[in-house]
Amino acid sequence: MEIRFADYRFLREELVLYKNDELIPLKRNQALLLDFFLSSPDKIHSKEAIINCVWQDKVVSEQVVFQTISQLRSVFGDAAIRTFSKKGYQWQLPILPTDPISDSASASEKEQMANRQNTSNKFKYLIVSTAIAASLLMGLAFHYTDQSSKKDQASLYTFEDKEPSEESFSAIFKQALKQTTAFSAKIAKTDHRLTSRQSFLTPKLSWQQARLDAQDWLFWGKTYSSDKGTFIHFGLSRNNIHWQSYLFAKDTHRLAKVLAERLNQLEQLGLFSHSMAELDINQLLSMNKKAPSDPDVLLLLADHYINIQHFDVALTYLQRLLHLDSSYASSAYQAKAHWHIGKIYKMRQQFEQATNSLNTMSAILANTPLWALSFENIKTNAWLNYEQSDYDAVFDVLEQGLALGKKQADPLTLFELHILYSILSQKTFNDEKKYQHLSDAQSLLLKHDLDDSNFAVIYYHFALFASDKAKAIPYLERILALPRTADNYWIQDSAFEKLVIYYTERQDFSTALGLFKEPTISAKKLVLKAKVHLADNSNSKIAQPLLQKAFEQARLEYNIHTGLEAALLLYRLSNDPKVRAEYMAYIESNAKPIWLEKHNVILADN
Repeated sequence: MEIRFADYRFLREELVLYKNDELIPLKRNQALLLDFFLSSPDKIHSKEAIINCVWQDKVVSEQVVFQTISQLRSVFGDAAIRTFSKKGYQWQLPILPTDPISDSASASEKEQMANRQNTSNKFKYLIVSTAIAASLLMGLAFHYTDQSSKKDQASLYTFEDKEPSEESFSAIFKQALKQTTAFSAKIAKTDHRLTSRQSFLTPKLSWQQARLDAQDWLFWGKTYSSDKGTFIHFGLSRNNIHWQSYLFAKDTHRLAKVLAERLNQLEQLGLFSHSMAELDINQLLSMNKKAPSDPDVLLLLADHYINIQHFDVALTYLQRLLHLDSSYASSAYQAKAHWHIGKIYKMRQQFEQATNSLNTMSAILANTPLWALSFENIKTNAWLNYEQSDYDAVFDVLEQGLALGKKQADPLTLFELHILYSILSQKTFNDEKKYQHLSDAQSLLLKHDLDDSNFAVIYYHFALFASDKAKAIPYLERILALPRTADNYWIQDSAFEKLVIYYTERQDFSTALGLFKEPTISAKKLVLKAKVHLADNSNSKIAQPLLQKAFEQARLEYNIHTGLEAALLLYRLSNDPKVRAEYMAYIESNAKPIWLEKHNVILADN
């Protein structure tokens, strides 16, 4: 059925919208909401009715409804949907009469059409039934000989839609699986259009959107070709386990063999074990013991120790990686090792050494097609120049990045660069560029239908640029309604903290505490929750157990910053000299001079 209004026509069965003869792209939830409004245009629909119809069994917040309505208003104008306070929403654009020709068939004509359709359906049913029976008979013939070999196979799912470089990867992947019996290839169905680059940034979200069983793996990748040969960058994800590898060969036939060998190596390392729930430090150390020269394991170990700020340990693993292989085939690993080393030096404020490492990374990549790694180099270089107050160099580097993104025609890369440009413009007090590049980023997000999780950084910067805290609150709330990913988790955590602080400062303690919805929360959130209780009439009886749990959890996770926060508050709350001495010992052992100086008054008063 087709519904017409203004210059638009909406095909309800296909959920497709046209303006005159131009297709207007809509996301699925937008199309479902439009269909819901057009089905009863005169009715005022409550938020609950909208959620039940559009999102059905999914648990979503009211903020998602507001956001989707706002998106429809951006297409049809603000007047298209009217808000009725405490009642709901109503469609406003008049529905035009339907084409009389389409409804003019007589009852007898309709009956004849129905009879023809029934006959056709019976014939199709007969053909399909015969085909199914034949397939079952063939399947039974192979069942017993093939069953034992397939029962232990790991299922690797890939997406159907491909970019050119992903199509090349898919062909190599299919050839590789013909050379190993440990895996089976299947197609993942999803309503989302996910590029390989998006999956590398948000592996867990991509796995969730593929709607796989708990033991199934999502597998994706991209090829980078040059006259010397082809690199493959592939990723694997299964819930809380994520893996990446780089491979190289001079031709695709050899590359398929190398990929098959690498998958078998990962299987022997235990990556595909059903018993593995997550890839924690103990698993990585066990893998490193089995394969001390595995480059991916060395990178993951280095990354772990960087995250907990054990930089010297991280450098040890990175130096091991650099000593393994310096050939062209290992360019990706050599480049990533120097990149991590450069980041460590940057964090230590050793700018000359950081510059040298990033320059070495750039030189390694110069003769390779690995442009995605060059992009990471550009981002880190921009921040490095900012920390040295060389603002001209900052924007020169960013312009190089934009040129690279346009050359590769990669919308996600351009989106990230415009966001970074906006952030650094804000920090260098250039308001014109700040808003220009934020707007450019938002346009890319909408034009190319990038994943909704990318909205987090847009909303975050609208919140940062807001003229006062109250105006930032709606943006922060929108952030919490978005999917949580490996790329935006820090934004969600920061938004959560800002909201808790905002409501606590206004003594709206019930709203602040209402934000803590998860049954299991991090050490940082336990400290935040304790601070709310302390602000609410200094309720230390509730706050103290929360802080003790946070302190214990932070120490187990090597989370020094949160551990210091919890220890300082526990030190102030305790009256037992022995307990206070324990917390003071932790503070003195882990706090840097700048932290001690900042909190010296509190420590001196106690």
